[in-house]
Amino acid sequence: MAETVGLIERAAALLRQQEAAEPAAPIAPRKAAGVPALTSTGPELVLDRGRLAGFGVAIPSAARSRTVEEFRLVKRNLVGAWSQRDLMADRRASRLIMVTSARPGEGKTFTALNLALAFASERSVKALFVDVDTQHSTMPQILGIGGQQGIVDILAGNLALPEVLIQTNIPNLMILPAGRGGPHVPELLSSPEMGALLDELTQRLPDHYLIIDTPPCMASSDAAALAPLVGQIVFVVEANNTQQGEIEAALSTLSTCPRISLLLNKSDSLATEHFGSYGYNYHSDSRSDEARSSEIA
Repeated sequence: MAETVGLIERAAALLRQQEAAEPAAPIAPRKAAGVPALTSTGPELVLDRGRLAGFGVAIPSAARSRTVEEFRLVKRNLVGAWSQRDLMADRRASRLIMVTSARPGEGKTFTALNLALAFASERSVKALFVDVDTQHSTMPQILGIGGQQGIVDILAGNLALPEVLIQTNIPNLMILPAGRGGPHVPELLSSPEMGALLDELTQRLPDHYLIIDTPPCMASSDAAALAPLVGQIVFVVEANNTQQGEIEAALSTLSTCPRISLLLNKSDSLATEHFGSYGYNYHSDSRSDEARSSEIA
């Protein structure tokens, strides 16, 4: 674990240098010709700032907060993993970001929702928060919504996408709930219909980044099933709790994704005036281990 913390500390220093250089904001990809826009047919969800704050979730506003600034850095690092040419070409993978962890309670939903809000604060792009944790989702509790209908109903062919999508009072943020769980969910998430749904979402929402919150890797096979469908994974590690063996075992199940990053959560050792308590470590991509280690040294 100490080695992981050391890597993340060096990565945090690198991010501070990148922040000082004023990196470019995310670029809205081009919309494919003839693709109909996608909107919600249900009522608008009004997000309660006080309720969200109770769960540590911060809506970006004029008054800056440490949480907001930290996730702005994480967002820019994720966007920076893809070239502007990739983004302009509307590469699907550049806008599909999965957030997971090894065990429950390590902060993946907290990370995913704050990251979605960070993308939604941009002028040129929007965010769709996709919840696929059907067994133990905390999103209904955090957002104050019902949990009866969601992505599983779309995959099962029971509901259409616009019927399940939720538009929030933040214009750049939509929510796709998980819905009720069941023994059929793993097969639905690994089915061709799931890949087709992600294709539809990226085509009909060309200016959206999709932040996908999955169950923990060691508690469900769902994250492993989705790994080859996404472009990047943010793997949340809880400081002083997640074991090295758990990290290695979880990452091995996600190896079909080309880019995996580690985010250290709940760490006092990384608390600094600029970066706060969240560390960010680039873990893997298509290059060699030697190239990766030199990048964050």
